[in-house]
Amino acid sequence: MQKGNLSEKVKKNLLDLQYTKYLQYYNTSIIILFTYVIGVAIAFITKQIDYKSLNQLYLVGLISLITISIVISLMLNFKKHLSNIPHELKKINL
Repeated sequence: MQKGNLSEKVKKNLLDLQYTKYLQYYNTSIIILFTYVIGVAIAFITKQIDYKSLNQLYLVGLISLITISIVISLMLNFKKHLSNIPHELKKINL
């Protein structure tokens, strides 16, 4: 009885650590996304990016699309992991 209870506690602690890891990844992704958006906005405000130049706008748009889509797909993946962990915790008999 004691041995099974110990392994359930270890499993719970590992799931807690995994939850914390994915929560940290999720929060870091949000910070990266907002930092990128603020950086691009500052580049437009300080006229580092010329909004009249179609080549620059195309390049910034392409890079922004790639960056934002990667970060959002990672965030959705992290969110999926975050929602699965509480379900796993409910399965543990403590």
